[in-house]
Amino acid sequence: MIEKFCSRLPREISNPIYNEYYNRLKEINFILENRDAYKHLLQYKKTIELILSLSIFYKRVIANMDAATKFAGTVFSNSPAIAIKIGSYDLTGSEKNRIIAIVMNYNLLIEKYSLTHDMLATTETKDLIKKIKDLKWQLDNNENKNIKNNDENDNIE
Repeated sequence: MIEKFCSRLPREISNPIYNEYYNRLKEINFILENRDAYKHLLQYKKTIELILSLSIFYKRVIANMDAATKFAGTVFSNSPAIAIKIGSYDLTGSEKNRIIAIVMNYNLLIEKYSLTHDMLATTETKDLIKKIKDLKWQLDNNENKNIKNNDENDNIE
């Protein structure tokens, strides 16, 4: 699943993403197979893999691009600068706008599927799988918005 996100990234960026993905996927598989409170999510394994991919891509790529464009926007509006040097790369105003478009499209995608930045920024796998479980419960019980998910078996240690 992660391959689709990394296919156009340089190796020095994609390798850490691959490593994180496969390590966290092992954790997720262990949790799904060995914790009774999460076994019902096994049937959604491909979706969980996709959310994991989106989460890692968000943390390693999108969040950094978003921060760079916000910084660049501040610099460009408060100074005569026409570019910001990031390593050997010059970020110009037009490139900033292209990156903003990428971030906006990513945000539209996650919003369409009821995902949040909070969920995607989760670095602990056990917290991510709990948030996925909670999202699944919310989507299943959307018409009963006042009912809380009080599953006491959620603790993953």
